[in-house]
Amino acid sequence: MESKHKNALIGALLAVVFVMAVGYAAFAQTLTINGSATIDSTWDVHFDGSKTEGAGVIDVTTGLEGATAPSGGIISYDDSNHKANLSATLHQPGDRVTYTLTILNTGSIDAALHQPVLTVDGATAGTGTLTQSKGNIQFTVQGLDEGTSLPKTSGSTTVQVIAQYIDSPGGNTTSGTEQTATATITIDAYQATA
Repeated sequence: MESKHKNALIGALLAVVFVMAVGYAAFAQTLTINGSATIDSTWDVHFDGSKTEGAGVIDVTTGLEGATAPSGGIISYDDSNHKANLSATLHQPGDRVTYTLTILNTGSIDAALHQPVLTVDGATAGTGTLTQSKGNIQFTVQGLDEGTSLPKTSGSTTVQVIAQYIDSPGGNTTSGTEQTATATITIDAYQATA
């Protein structure tokens, strides 16, 4: 009798293993998915290179009435590196050149801007520093904060760079001492999250 129970138990176990093997074979089949995807988004955040001169783009203030007026210019825009290259020639304390630069998003993706990087005559200001000097000329970046939003297709914002003639420490600057410097402002954008 014991032998019959053992044989029945072994037969039942073999049947269970057989059913499991058949079930596994039925479910373990190769699934092939064929398809393709197309991405038609564009990324295009850059300075507006059409704005290079004139009131509202470059404004000058003379420090002393009747003195030689300061001058400044946008040397170039480098869209591949997101840079605007500026120059300033100032003559006396109080002279100022204000550059109003426009940043555009003509792509199809919402963007946001990191804080800009300011470089004056090859020396980059420290992280988070938006003021840098060379001699008596001090450049300051205003109006562009970390995370500034640029909506897709036609988003725009402006950033101001101010070059001003400052007194030397101790106040021993003489009027009429011409000072010239160049500055580069670099912007970096990233995809805005919803």
